[in-house]
Amino acid sequence: MSTFSGINNASRALSAAQRGMEVTGQNIANVNTDGYSRQRVEQSASVLNQTGQFTQKYVPGDGVVVTGLTRVSDALATATARQDSAAAKEQAAASTVWSGIESAIGDTGATGLSKNLADLSASWSDLAAKSGTDGLAGAQSLVITRSQTVATQVSGMNDQLEAQYDQLGLQAQTLASQANTIATNVAKLNTSIRETLGNGASANELMDQRDQYLTQLADITGSRVVNRDNGTVDVFVGNATIVSGDFSYEMRLSTQTSPTDKTAVAAGAEKIGNQIVASIGGQDAGPVTGSLKGVLDGANKTLADQQKGLDDFATTLASTVNTAYGATFFSSVAPGWTAGSPVKASQLQVAVTSSTFRDSSGTGTGTGSADRAYAKAVSGAFADVKSSWRTNVTNLAASTQSASNRADLASQVSLKSSAVADGVSGVNLDEEMTNLVAYQHAYSAAARVLTSIDEALDTLINRTGLVGR
Repeated sequence: MSTFSGINNASRALSAAQRGMEVTGQNIANVNTDGYSRQRVEQSASVLNQTGQFTQKYVPGDGVVVTGLTRVSDALATATARQDSAAAKEQAAASTVWSGIESAIGDTGATGLSKNLADLSASWSDLAAKSGTDGLAGAQSLVITRSQTVATQVSGMNDQLEAQYDQLGLQAQTLASQANTIATNVAKLNTSIRETLGNGASANELMDQRDQYLTQLADITGSRVVNRDNGTVDVFVGNATIVSGDFSYEMRLSTQTSPTDKTAVAAGAEKIGNQIVASIGGQDAGPVTGSLKGVLDGANKTLADQQKGLDDFATTLASTVNTAYGATFFSSVAPGWTAGSPVKASQLQVAVTSSTFRDSSGTGTGTGSADRAYAKAVSGAFADVKSSWRTNVTNLAASTQSASNRADLASQVSLKSSAVADGVSGVNLDEEMTNLVAYQHAYSAAARVLTSIDEALDTLINRTGLVGR
C-alpha cells in the first residue's frame, strides 16, 4: 500500500463514519415523527484489484465504501398491520351503525315501544272487563289513542332508519372523496420516488410519506398494494385499480336497485333496500374491508334487515289484532292495500274511529247486554304481539353488543400488529446512541490513522538524511 493509498483509505473511513453519524442523527431527530422508518448506512469493504507481474503481496484492500442508505422495514409486518388496521376500522364503522339502530328502535326508558304496547294491552283488558256503558266511550277512546301512539311510534322508528340510511350515504361519499384524494397523492409520490431513485438519490422520506397514505387508503377501502421494480406501487380496491404508477383513478358511488340489477334508483323511490355501490372506471370496486365497507354494509344490509324486521312486526301487530277484532283495526296507508296483506312500518295506521269502534258482538243474556267478545279476543291475543317485539328488541341488543365486542377485539389486534411493525421500523434511542458512539470511535480512529500517516511523511520528508554540523 502506497502512502497516498493509505491517505485515501483513511479519508474513506472518515466519510463513512461521518455518514453514519449523520444518518443516526436523522433517526434521533425523527424519533417522534409519525410514519418515520429508521434508516441504516450500508457499507462494505472496497476491493483493491491488482493484476499483472508487478502485483504486490499482502496488500490490504482499498478501505470502506458506502453502498447505500437502507430504509428499515418489514414488508410482511407492514402489510399485516395495514390489514388489521383496516379490519378494525370496518368493525368500528359497523358498531357505530348498530348503535345508531339501537338508538332509533331500541327499547329503553318510559317512552319505549314495549311500554306503549303494555299500555295498549292494558287498555284492551280494561275495555274487555267493562260490563256496562259506564265509562265505555272513554275506554274505547283510550284504546284508539294508544293504538295511534303505537302506530305513530312504529312509523317514526322507520323514519329514523331512513334518516340513518341518508347519513350513511353521505358518509360513504365523504370516504370515497377522501380515498380519491389519497390516491392522487400516492400517484404524485410515485412520480417523485421514481425520478429520485432514477437520479441515484435516496427516496426514503418520500416512501415514508407514501406508506402513510397507503395506510390511510387501506383504512378506508381495504386496498392492497403491489410494488414495482422502479420504486412505484400499484394499488387495487377489490379487483379495480385506483393507482397505477403515476396515475390515479376516481372512485364513484352510485345507488342501484339491487346487487344484480344495475338499474339506477328512480327519484322518490324508497331508500332502504337500494344498494350503494362503489366503482372505478366502470368496474366494481367493492371494498373487502375498511371503514367504507362497514358503512356500505350498514346501509345495504344491516339497515335493510332491521327495516324488514320492523315491517314484519307491523304486519304481526296488524294481523294479530285484526284477526282477533274480526275486522280491520290496523291498516296501511298504501293505495290498494287489502285486509290480510303485509303492512310496512312506515304505512301503519289505525283504521277505526270512535263511531266505527266495536268491542262486543252484542250477544248475551238480558236486554241490551254485551259480551265484549272482540275486546276480550284482542286482549288475549296481545301477548303474541308483545312477545314478537321482545324478540326483536333482544336480538337487536345482542347484535349491538356483539358488534361492539368485535370492534374492541379488532382494535386490540390492530394495536398489536402495529406494535410489531413499529418494532422493526421505529427508532430505538438506546440503539441509536450505541450506533452514534460506534461511529464516533470509528471517526476518531480514522482520523488517528490520517495523523499517523502525516507524521510518518513529515519524518520521511523533513528529517531523513540530515547530517549534524
